[in-house]
Amino acid sequence: MKLFSLIVILLTTFPAAINAQTVTLEKAREIYFGMSVEKCNSLKLAELFGNNKPITPLLTAYKGAASAAAPECLANPASKISWFRKGKTLLDEAVVSDPTNFEIRFLRFATQDKSPGFLGYNENLNEDKNFLIKNLSKGQSLIKDDKVFSMMASFLAKSRNLNHLEKKIVIEYSNNIKEQLK
Repeated sequence: MKLFSLIVILLTTFPAAINAQTVTLEKAREIYFGMSVEKCNSLKLAELFGNNKPITPLLTAYKGAASAAAPECLANPASKISWFRKGKTLLDEAVVSDPTNFEIRFLRFATQDKSPGFLGYNENLNEDKNFLIKNLSKGQSLIKDDKVFSMMASFLAKSRNLNHLEKKIVIEYSNNIKEQLK
């Protein structure tokens, strides 16, 4: 009975902490990549994480990428800047924690690629782009979700920060994957 009472107290006292722990990698990916259809998925994902720090660098990167994209759904200029800065900080922390993680580097690249120039968050574009192109095969094997990897490759191929040759490399790699999956 005491254990049950303790669980009830914890559940009612710390709902945000429990909510934040329910964000799985699969859920974060689903909501994040759903931004192509619904731009305010970014705010939804950031709020789903709550105020708690995610337990892995990869989930930290998803929270950061979502937070940095959330201003598109906000009206208050001060809130927009605050959300963006928080997201930028989380993304950079995630890269420092796990610098060879393909997905983390993709999330930072995608965020910097889409960030307006006046925000000045573009210092890692070339570094991340080169890392991603060099590690396409490794990235695909680590992500283990062909749909997610395909969306990443598609984003890279459309990026204004890749030159023609780099886009060709990404497209050829992506096409080879599609052939192997048939």
